[in-house]
Amino acid sequence: PHSTTPATFARPLACHPTMSCKALLGFAALTAGHIPIILAERTWLILQGLRKADQFEKSRNAPELTFCGRVAASHANCIENLILFASVVLVNQLWRGPNIDDLATYYLYARIFQAGTHVISVNETAVTVRFIFFVTGFGLLAAMGWKTYAYL
Repeated sequence: PHSTTPATFARPLACHPTMSCKALLGFAALTAGHIPIILAERTWLILQGLRKADQFEKSRNAPELTFCGRVAASHANCIENLILFASVVLVNQLWRGPNIDDLATYYLYARIFQAGTHVISVNETAVTVRFIFFVTGFGLLAAMGWKTYAYL
């Protein structure tokens, strides 16, 4: 008969935390890290009497010419890509797939630099640099996905 002791269920699928799991948590932190910036700006404007709480447009609709608008756009971009990255890392972990730790770590770096560039400016040079980081990250994500898929 099967035992139902806690030790039986301690680690049902993944064998141990990996750098790809840490990169996933890092990307989640980067994504969440945008929120306090938006909240701080809104709180400041409310406390200064410059805006009422119901006078803010949705963050995703804010113009990218403003700092908070760029933070919001970067946040939305992170959310869109977090879903894809999480899918690849979690499938890889659940099926004990091939090592994607280096690819995942470099992906996180590309996302950090892309988000940072997005927040800093929307001039032509910054957008070009941001695009390079995006393409780099997309290539790394595709490589992780292909490596994981080929294992299955």
